[in-house]
Amino acid sequence: MARVEVQRSAGAVIYQEREGEMWVALIATKGGRVWGLPKGLIEEGEEPLQAATREVREESGLEGESVADLGHVEYWYRDANSKVLYHKFVHYFLLRYVSGDVADHGWEVDEARWFSFDNALDAISYENERQVLVSGGERWSSLPRETA
Repeated sequence: MARVEVQRSAGAVIYQEREGEMWVALIATKGGRVWGLPKGLIEEGEEPLQAATREVREESGLEGESVADLGHVEYWYRDANSKVLYHKFVHYFLLRYVSGDVADHGWEVDEARWFSFDNALDAISYENERQVLVSGGERWSSLPRETA
């Protein structure tokens, strides 16, 4: 019988507003073939929001502040090497971009890039993350707009 383990991760939709439009940062992995939201394992003693902001910083080079809790997704996957079956829970947040540069992304990531919301929807590789992005876009739409 296969060993089953639970994994808890956190990630975020990090956005900035450009001329009234939402732009989001995505990361590329697997040789640039897979685009997704920055996320990673929650470390011991860490709260999900702390993990999400840390992972965004490490993977995308960006700093953000929390605007909303976007809930979680869950899925199953099997590690090809260890054959362990994982039940993974990923808690997502909506973060407003504060500082940083996608050129400073971490070594685990092939590329980090800003996308217009519509282009991000087209680029993102996994349907569950696309749904998180849609939720983030809906939440962003309800935020008060900054005025100059």
